[in-house]
Amino acid sequence: MTISDFSTVSPELQERVWQLYENSFPDYERRSNKAQQQAFSDNSSHSMVITDNDSNLQAIVFYWTYDNVVYVEFLAVNPEMRGRNIGSAVMRQLLSLYPDKLTVLEIEPPEDEMSIRRLRFYEKLGFVLNPQPYIHPSYYTGKAAHPHNLSIMSYRRPLDDKEFNTFTTFVKNTILKYID
Repeated sequence: MTISDFSTVSPELQERVWQLYENSFPDYERRSNKAQQQAFSDNSSHSMVITDNDSNLQAIVFYWTYDNVVYVEFLAVNPEMRGRNIGSAVMRQLLSLYPDKLTVLEIEPPEDEMSIRRLRFYEKLGFVLNPQPYIHPSYYTGKAAHPHNLSIMSYRRPLDDKEFNTFTTFVKNTILKYID
């Protein structure tokens, strides 16, 4: 497994990253490529492009660091590589980079088979579901706006109300600077 930053990989690999990103998340759950490129310019924004020894794209992670928190905004595993524990390995690697920070992520509310599987995946890694209701603001403005319900998970322990409010403020004030 080789881990690179998006900005350092070849244009061909960047194109495969965009394809995986676009195919893994519905339009309303992701930024446009232009807005994501702008987000990458923020010092708090980070990326991991994971490839095998033959430069085959295995997974991507787009995440943010702020205060004492790591916010995993997007994790996607190449569908051809699923079932090989790549997602678990990537998350463990990310957690090991920031052992003293609280890691937070969002998932769809666990209401159907796929979202329940996603919940179980993160629980096996040590994440817990937080009880606070959460509506993720839209990555788009105007008629294209689509706020949506998500559930917050955090590593090893739930967020207290102050941490939850700090997280939602970070999303509104930083994450949402990079929208269309």
